[in-house]
Amino acid sequence: MDITQEFTDANFIITGYGTNSVMINNEPHLESLIIGPELLISPWNVTKPSDLNENNLEVIIQQQPEIVIFGTGEKLVLPEPKIVALFAQHGIGLESMNTMAACRTYGILIAESRKAMAGIIFPNN
Repeated sequence: MDITQEFTDANFIITGYGTNSVMINNEPHLESLIIGPELLISPWNVTKPSDLNENNLEVIIQQQPEIVIFGTGEKLVLPEPKIVALFAQHGIGLESMNTMAACRTYGILIAESRKAMAGIIFPNN
């Protein structure tokens, strides 16, 4: 699906998405990534939600977003309770959803000038 978001000041926006890719500023990304208004990390060395740990989430926590959205592929996969607790310790909201819903939600939050980030997880191809 192609989407347009010309109403935000963010440097990095999701401009489209599909089952196996995400478009960031009209550039396709086929590997897991972290996106925030001022930060893009691609590729991100996470290929399944069970890979999430304090080390590969540190960059997100350092940014202190209000909320983080994880896109977990075609189906929702909840992160382990220790990951939920890690974000709660830092006062950061955490939501997991399928990747397409995560892309839409991230776009809405950024359009509202919310301090949001997303981690989009794709399995190794």
